[in-house]
Amino acid sequence: MKRHLALILFVALLMSMTVIPAMSQDVELHGFMQNRFYANPNSSARFVSERVSLSAIGQFSNDTTGYVEVYYHPWLTDRVLGPSDGSQFTAEQSRIYLESAYVDLPVAQGRLRIGKGRQLNFGLVPTYPNRKTSQYGIVSETFTQDRIIGAQYDFKLGEMDLGMSLYTDHRVQSRKVGDFAGAPVGGLLPPTKTVAHIVDKDDSANNTGHLATSLRFGITKPDYQVHLSGATGKMVSEDRDVLSNAFGIASTSKKHNKYGIDASYKSGPFCMQGEYYQGNFSFLRITGYQFLVGYEPKGKTRAYVRWSAVENNKPIISTNQLTWPTRQLTFGVVQPIRKGIWVEANYEKNMESTGGAPKSDNDMFFIELFTGF
Repeated sequence: MKRHLALILFVALLMSMTVIPAMSQDVELHGFMQNRFYANPNSSARFVSERVSLSAIGQFSNDTTGYVEVYYHPWLTDRVLGPSDGSQFTAEQSRIYLESAYVDLPVAQGRLRIGKGRQLNFGLVPTYPNRKTSQYGIVSETFTQDRIIGAQYDFKLGEMDLGMSLYTDHRVQSRKVGDFAGAPVGGLLPPTKTVAHIVDKDDSANNTGHLATSLRFGITKPDYQVHLSGATGKMVSEDRDVLSNAFGIASTSKKHNKYGIDASYKSGPFCMQGEYYQGNFSFLRITGYQFLVGYEPKGKTRAYVRWSAVENNKPIISTNQLTWPTRQLTFGVVQPIRKGIWVEANYEKNMESTGGAPKSDNDMFFIELFTGF
């Protein structure tokens, strides 16, 4: 029943694309789709419709806007959960996901954003123009990728800018390096080899119930920017216990603090970015850093190389992937075709220190056709 309801809501949003413009001249509808071809070393090659995005921007006045964006992931399947002793159960995964929903309005000398959207006030915001590649990478996955729900205030004073956020804290969970849309998880095909790593994650269905705050300040000029940022919150007990079990360390600390520095520079068609973050997750100190160089002439082929690393301050346990330091070398080439349409090829070389466990063949290669409308 839930699946049918989600499909009905998605169809209703599609139909609204023809209805809303007739109701108001102040609403713009946009969208994009990502179609990918994967040829990963540990999985059979395949075409996948990765996602479809539909968004609406409403203009309430000359200086106030509302924004809503919904993702549809057609490849998602139900998950099998629980122990392998015959007591497993199936949980439905929603293919429709609310990516953003906020109102943005002027307050005093700055702007206030209320609702769900990008975290504007911690680290380098990993939008498409900032992250350069379609994939986020392991450092962004760990510290900056997921949206937040709350209130964010930003203002500029000449070349200086300052921002503050108050929001519901993220969960501390995990993502899998080498995973991809529609990857085999068993059955007729062997499961794709992946390596799990610890991340901050938006889990709207399991709200932490704890508030967090963040602060970001620095300088923004036409050719470069430098910012410092910090955030503090509180972990839920369930996530702390997962870390304790993974590392074999008993802890009652719910500490969830992080800070970082980010910088970017552009000269002609060349660009550079650097990011460094450190987070204290209960007893665990996680450090992540990455550096990107790119060549992006206007309207022509763009190319990027990014080196990323995430590590922690505890000994490696060969039997638990969450303890493994991870490094990643990413190559990306983007070829524009038409306005709003481009082809992108990405290759990720994933490397982990396994403490003697067998290496996972979890590199990733894909070709993506991005179509915006």
